[in-house]
Amino acid sequence: MASASEPRDEAGGKSPPGIKVTDRRHFTATGERREGFPEEVAEDSPQRPGPSGAAAGSQAGPGFERRPVREPDGVDFTMLINAMAQPALWLLGEVADPATGQRTMNLEQARLQIDMLDLLRVKCRGNLAPEEQELLERVLYRLRMLYVSRAGQLG
Repeated sequence: MASASEPRDEAGGKSPPGIKVTDRRHFTATGERREGFPEEVAEDSPQRPGPSGAAAGSQAGPGFERRPVREPDGVDFTMLINAMAQPALWLLGEVADPATGQRTMNLEQARLQIDMLDLLRVKCRGNLAPEEQELLERVLYRLRMLYVSRAGQLG
């Protein structure tokens, strides 16, 4: 049998020694206000910055900081676009394969490469600088037109 000095939780069960449980909810299970809480309760959590960019960052509450994402030194988004577009150009026979020096055409693989660039466009939507977005759109347009031209030549 438990002694009167042992701590108990609100349900009447034993609490582990050294842990104190305090119910800080403002309302009971039936929706009535608990005693000891003021009628108007201020929001304790800080405001989160909205999607409006720098203006939202200046209005952010304590504990939130809006910082731009740093790209690794020596690489940028333009290099990524070019690195992903280059295989499509090889596969469309536009440039020679650097390993063999010959031009080859594989429309199915080229389409897959173009689709991966399009997926990058979709996943990065809203997170690119206007110049980056324009470059990606322009590269995709040119690759698609080249693909249509090559597909028309074959059949």
